[in-house]
Amino acid sequence: MKFAKKFTKAPLSLAVTCALLTPAMVQAQASPDAEVEIIEVRASSFADSLQKALLTKRASAGAVDTILAEDIADFPDQNLAESLQRIPGIAISRDAGQGREITVRGLNSSFTRVQLNGMQAQSLSAGPGGVRKNRAFDFNVFASELFSQLTVHKTSSAEIEEGTLGATVDLTTGRPFDFKDNVTALNVQGTYNDQSEEADPRLSALTSYTNEDRTFGFLVSASFSSQLISNVGADTGRWEDNSFCTDDSCIGTQSEDLSSYWHPRFPRFADKSHDLDRTGITASMQFAPTDDTTVTVDALYAKIEAQRLEPFMQAISLARTNSLGVGQTYLTDYTIDGNDSIVAATAHDVDVRSENFESNWESEFTQFSVDVVHHINDDLRLHLLAGTSESVLDNRETTIIYEHFSENDSRRMLDYAESSSAVTFDYSSPMSPTIGYSFDTANPANWELSEYRDRLYDAESSYDNARLDFAYILSDSVTLKGGVTYKDYMYEIAGSRADGTFANADAADGTVDNVAFGISNVVTAADGNVVSAGGQSFFMADNAQLPQFLASGGWSYAPRGGDTYAVGEENMSYFIQADFFFPVGDMDLRGNAGVRYATTDVESTGLVNGDPTTVKNDYSDTLPSVNLALDLTEDVVLRASYADVMSRPGLSTLSPGGSVDPFNLTVNYGNPFIDPFRATNYDLSAEYYFAEGALLSFAYFIKDIESFPTTLPSTLNWQQVGLPDSVLGAQADIVNNADFEVRRPINGGGGKLDGYEVQYQQTLDFLPGPEWVKNFGVLANMTFVDADVNLTGQSDRSSNFTVYWENDLFSARVSMAKRSEFTTSFQSNPNKERYVDGTTHIDFSASYNVSENLKVSIEGINLTDEPIVALVSPNVGGRLWNVTRTGRQFFIGASYRM
Repeated sequence: MKFAKKFTKAPLSLAVTCALLTPAMVQAQASPDAEVEIIEVRASSFADSLQKALLTKRASAGAVDTILAEDIADFPDQNLAESLQRIPGIAISRDAGQGREITVRGLNSSFTRVQLNGMQAQSLSAGPGGVRKNRAFDFNVFASELFSQLTVHKTSSAEIEEGTLGATVDLTTGRPFDFKDNVTALNVQGTYNDQSEEADPRLSALTSYTNEDRTFGFLVSASFSSQLISNVGADTGRWEDNSFCTDDSCIGTQSEDLSSYWHPRFPRFADKSHDLDRTGITASMQFAPTDDTTVTVDALYAKIEAQRLEPFMQAISLARTNSLGVGQTYLTDYTIDGNDSIVAATAHDVDVRSENFESNWESEFTQFSVDVVHHINDDLRLHLLAGTSESVLDNRETTIIYEHFSENDSRRMLDYAESSSAVTFDYSSPMSPTIGYSFDTANPANWELSEYRDRLYDAESSYDNARLDFAYILSDSVTLKGGVTYKDYMYEIAGSRADGTFANADAADGTVDNVAFGISNVVTAADGNVVSAGGQSFFMADNAQLPQFLASGGWSYAPRGGDTYAVGEENMSYFIQADFFFPVGDMDLRGNAGVRYATTDVESTGLVNGDPTTVKNDYSDTLPSVNLALDLTEDVVLRASYADVMSRPGLSTLSPGGSVDPFNLTVNYGNPFIDPFRATNYDLSAEYYFAEGALLSFAYFIKDIESFPTTLPSTLNWQQVGLPDSVLGAQADIVNNADFEVRRPINGGGGKLDGYEVQYQQTLDFLPGPEWVKNFGVLANMTFVDADVNLTGQSDRSSNFTVYWENDLFSARVSMAKRSEFTTSFQSNPNKERYVDGTTHIDFSASYNVSENLKVSIEGINLTDEPIVALVSPNVGGRLWNVTRTGRQFFIGASYRM
């Protein structure tokens, strides 16, 4: 792609608009005697990428931000989400130290629509919360080296497809016509994490060929990376207010009733590991059979294989609300703080658990597309885009549990080497608690086999896309656009579980004899290993036993209703839009106005009482929009935008079935007749381009949300819920008399979200002193958001700051990304509401051009080893849920270009 840098007779606004057009379109819209300088859009350095991104921003009619690759197969960050966070209004959420999802202007990733090479797509993944079942796009599935450009549309226009309240993100892979010369590039990096003390490889390569006539070209790129990340920290599993044992059945008793105070559910240390292998391949072929026609065929493949290991030991009784949990436990030596939290105590007669949890998941994404642009004449252009994408996820989660039951627990089946069962915890310093046990946790003779869990999730999503647009130049001032888009979307997930306690299996085989279907509950040294996790040593099961459980016949898979459903959507949309450019006195007014009409047919299937049930629904939306950009002077642009927008409901919400979480004590029902999210967006901004590559801007935005599906929560005892105990699985005997939060989505009222962004960018070549001082540059932005609706993922404040230094040989930069706290789960009881504390991440990057072909680099990610701190109870200033650190990540590498 080319852009026009300078016109001697055309106005500046037309010149920058041509920055977005192909050479043929430039010729069609520029004046015949205009003098045009053509240069490549592809950037050659960090500073160059920033400057070219500003040209795109300035040329747009709406609010658009762009990030370009610094060099061939060399994106400026290790992760696409981490690149996007440099854009004003965008904050990211991290998992295992890597950015995965984005929040745009206070709206989380479920409200953001992502396109790959112009087509809507979805990437499925799993994480600490299991399989992700929403519409969110996981940026961690894709290697950043595969992409040449990211574009974020924060305002909407009729020609942009519907489906977002927040933003549309365009991800573009490299294409051969992007390059002026034939090129081959190879990037090699070694990575090291100072916490896991592991070194891993990161590789990428690209080759691009175009014939001399520039009528045919192909490009192929590939990447591979491997990374082992450790998560170290502490956990509480949230806090509960329960009545501890006070009757004569307990060995001792508290000196007071503690039922009005809050205690940790299971105090424990965390020492988890995440092992990721990521592979990506892109291919592109372009044909230009005539000067008027360009055909592009793109293919994209991405695969991520992940293993998550979580060894845990905890006093599980504190999480059990019935007589077999806190009802048999008493506390001594307890400390209660000013927030009614039992921050330290010794809990007696507790059941202690050793868990070996392992998750293995694999996600594959494929996409194929054909893009045809044909100029019928100088005034009329047709654009056809058609393709298909598919994302497939397989996830298996297994847990083998050994337990040390207290003497007064009727489920205890063996005598241990030591009968004592007390735990002492102290969360007075929540970031570094202390936990101790009264028995030798490393001795296998102090444990018995208690429970086995095996959970399978198979998920698949697909998009079939077809779009036909036209653009007709009515006059020198007006271009008419229109088109039709068809999308067929399908999401399916099937979940099954082979969960069960040893006691139930022992009873089911006909004889209660401490042997269930040939498997004994007696733990010996051959059944596992002593592990050191979180600074504690304990005996844990060996996963080599997994095949024995399945082969025994005592633990069989059964479908799980809440994890088994399908949603299909068929969308047709049509748009008409006028792009215009008019002089207004000494100023230039440009923009677009149009309307989009979209219909959605929905078919959702879920399990209701074990039987598949299918429900159909449909709705339509008429979405007008206007974007105006006034070139007040050569350096100042004023913008105003208005748009009606919509975002489709969450996938699990559309299931007619439901799900039960016996660990977090929640019941969720779906509602296939829920309305989509609808809103009216307003944007006002002023941009001052006071020097080359420089910008100072202010933007104010309002999202007037008309319909916001909300969850109607109620608290019911399990006996009132009306579901059988069997859906609680192995937890049935523990929580079948507990209070559950029952949630069902309904069409809720609206609300308002508003905020503002401030952005500053400049090369500091005006500084006094020696020449090297003038090579500094600054990139900074701040975003403030306020909302009167409950939005998960919304930070009231976020900011980014980058200072860089660059010349022809050397480049270096330090970046800071900061966001304030954000809620992850709203609850009817504020003591159980969950949120994540604010974070500040600092990264560093430097590179040196050894020669015209060879560049070496060094990078550091999360230099301060910033912890991620999850909390509950914002009403009392926060109680620790968990705190994790992933360490500092360092990269050293070299890039060679031929």
